Amino acid sequence: MKKFSLVMMFVATFAMISCGVTGGATNTTAAASGAACGQALIALNKSKKAGTLAITNPNDLSNMIVVITAYNGLKSSNGDARYKKSFVSGLVTGGAGLISAATATTITNNLLNATGLDGVTASNIQQKAQTVSSIIQILTLLKQ
Repeated sequence: MKKFSLVMMFVATFAMISCGVTGGATNTTAAASGAACGQALIALNKSKKAGTLAITNPNDLSNMIVVITAYNGLKSSNGDARYKKSFVSGLVTGGAGLISAATATTITNNLLNATGLDGVTASNIQQKAQTVSSIIQILTLLKQ
């Protein structure tokens, strides 16, 4: 829960900064979603490298839900170029130097095409076998 609070504080701060600096040119919801997704992907990548990535690990599970939430936002806004551009920008911000602009675009496109995330929610994620493999495919795009 402490991690979730920290993520939400980052999202709120990022949203306030984005509004003040860009004057509304950025979709702050998308940027915040991208930043949270970037942080979650970095954390999941660390678990993967350590060999501990598992849907039964509460931290990994919470990070997977952040990625799935970002995926759902992208899917529902697929036709909105501003949303996608802001999401990509947020991914770079949340990516802790491991996600470049080019990589963020590739990750975003892979998220949009990740069929293993369709219909996944916090309540049914344990029953979705393809979820982890879909996320691992996206993790391979991060700088090592």
